[in-house]
Amino acid sequence: MGVISREAFLAPAAVPAERVPLPEFGEDSYVNVHGMTAKARSQFEQQFQTKGGKQSARRLQEVRQRLLVACCKDDDGQPIFTVEDIEAIGGQSSAVVERIVNVAMRLCGMKEDDIETLAGN
Repeated sequence: MGVISREAFLAPAAVPAERVPLPEFGEDSYVNVHGMTAKARSQFEQQFQTKGGKQSARRLQEVRQRLLVACCKDDDGQPIFTVEDIEAIGGQSSAVVERIVNVAMRLCGMKEDDIETLAGN
């Protein structure tokens, strides 16, 4: 194909999404996990910065919970969780949360180092 044109690059590419099976909640249960646009990822990362640019006191667990809030959607593409759900998500099985987080990270182009950096580790 060759070098992409400016116009072609600036036309939004589809944000990837994937159904993640959740057999713990029933045989056909799943959650839709969506990737992020570059802008959405920047906004997600800004949650973990203070006004002085330093990292806030949030830890790795909350980073993962907030990733679920940002990436889990219903069949209409609407968020299924809110920031008010962060504590409750923390009470969920770590196997369930990690399964979803791993897919979200892949779809968002994140690596474990990115998550650890956000968490201040």
